[in-house]
Amino acid sequence: MSFPSLENLLSKIAPGRAMRDAIDRIVEQGNGGLIACCPLEEIKGIITSGFQMEADLTPQRLAELAKMDGAIVINEKMQKITYSNAHLAPDPTISSQETGTRHRAAEQTAKQLEIPVIAISERRNRITIYFKEKRYILRDISTILSKVNQALLILDQYRSDYDEALGELTALEFDGRVLPYHVATVLRRIAQMLEMKKEISRMFVELGQEKDLPERQLENLLVGVEQEFKFLIKDFQHHDQKPEDVKKQIRKLSSEDLLATEKTMAPLGYEEEDLDSFLSSRGYRLLSKIPRLPMPVIERMVKEFENFEAIWEVSKEELKEVKGIGEARANTIKEGLRRIENRVHIMEEMGNY
Repeated sequence: MSFPSLENLLSKIAPGRAMRDAIDRIVEQGNGGLIACCPLEEIKGIITSGFQMEADLTPQRLAELAKMDGAIVINEKMQKITYSNAHLAPDPTISSQETGTRHRAAEQTAKQLEIPVIAISERRNRITIYFKEKRYILRDISTILSKVNQALLILDQYRSDYDEALGELTALEFDGRVLPYHVATVLRRIAQMLEMKKEISRMFVELGQEKDLPERQLENLLVGVEQEFKFLIKDFQHHDQKPEDVKKQIRKLSSEDLLATEKTMAPLGYEEEDLDSFLSSRGYRLLSKIPRLPMPVIERMVKEFENFEAIWEVSKEELKEVKGIGEARANTIKEGLRRIENRVHIMEEMGNY
């Protein structure tokens, strides 16, 4: 099967693809059509009449064949036309919500053979895709772009909320006053952004070559988020579970659960009685912001000093006792942390945090 999912099928008929060009031509001509995508041997048993053929699929050829009443059969790679003017006779006992003959035949054929069937309505200029048990109305590009732009605006607000929450968390890490609530707030913002990314990415499938600009906007809005997600888990988790596993558990939480600190912190190993206690960050996230500081060195620092408060207060001489840290790197670490703290204080004074 060349179409493991509906999303995969939609990507094959997105703008820029020959199939989408053909569909658009059929609509522009004011014609209807029925296109089944599968090997000929899979559908031949329900074809009662028509013409078997072997021709390369081109938008012009497919649009011309659609002028006939019957269905067109193309191979699963959407490269060859194998049958035209085909009368389909699927099992009439298969349930269908459609009342029109063409759309009912399309739905029943898709269900019976578990293949994609595209039905084009000549009266309503509507393209309906039937795929196994699914029914999907193909939207025009302007509609999808409008929805993508709306979603990007929402994501932009999520990013603003996230930056504010992350800035507050950073200030509290330096002061040693982090509560589970503060960590949960940042994790909730991340989960919201990643869920919105998922929705936008689904719409990108239908945009095809039109997705380039909004895709760059999406990438810019999510710069650094995945990395911060991983480091937050490493900084505050109560157990030794892999960060990727914890991320998956957080991503599975519902919108309602994400609003509850205890539900958001549970994947990190926290129980309800832990929620009123101050937390000690291990320091992975803040140390990773220091230029040219390798992760193995960060790992050794965390192992040696246990938490960020200790790392923040330790002297340069004590830092140099860690393998991989000499005079120059010790200065870089101390100066780098001071710069981060100063930046936080400046932003606080500006009223951003």
